[in-house]
Amino acid sequence: MRCVLGLDIGTTSTIGILIALPNRVLGLVSRPVTLSSPRGGWAEEDPNQWWANVCEITRELLAVSGVAAADVAGIGVTGMLPAVLLLDADGRLLRPSIQQSDARCGAEVAELRVERDEAAFIAKAGNGINQQLVTAKLRWIERHEPEVFARIATVFGSYDWINWRLTGERAAEQNWALEAGFVDVRRGAIDDDLVALSHLPRAAVPRRSVSHEILGRVTAEAAATTGL
Repeated sequence: MRCVLGLDIGTTSTIGILIALPNRVLGLVSRPVTLSSPRGGWAEEDPNQWWANVCEITRELLAVSGVAAADVAGIGVTGMLPAVLLLDADGRLLRPSIQQSDARCGAEVAELRVERDEAAFIAKAGNGINQQLVTAKLRWIERHEPEVFARIATVFGSYDWINWRLTGERAAEQNWALEAGFVDVRRGAIDDDLVALSHLPRAAVPRRSVSHEILGRVTAEAAATTGL
């Protein structure tokens, strides 16, 4: 029996679904996620909780369905966006995630609106200059957490990080990259100038992946942890 596993890295819960192809649901499991607000208007989460949830969910789905790991033909991962995750050069998380609803970067939004004509920005990036823009959050980190900013080697989203934990492949899925404000919608590509607005080097934003591509294979380490 060939099956596919779906994972949703949500704001309030992590959800997993196991489907026997083509369309028979074998199991649906969720785990709660803790949203923290250390200060008014802030919204953060611990990505390690997402990963722990994924590991528990996959093991439970396999156990309750009786499906062997070898019968799972593919995994699809989605999630909230654009959450912001920051890794150092060794792949370690530098801080909790900053969620899409986080409103700490008002001053940086105002700064960007002075620097850039918003109509031209929308035409290029397909986004307005607002609190969800990852560039604004990165500028906030640069200003208020310079020791963190100096160590950023990778910035990407919630499900990008889970994909990386599963496969070891570093990529920014197109919907996150678009919502983040890094994509030139006319070219359909991550744009050097848009990334430069964040004051990060271009290499910090991984290559753009598309949702239907095979990103990679589950590593032996991830297989052991998740039961896959």
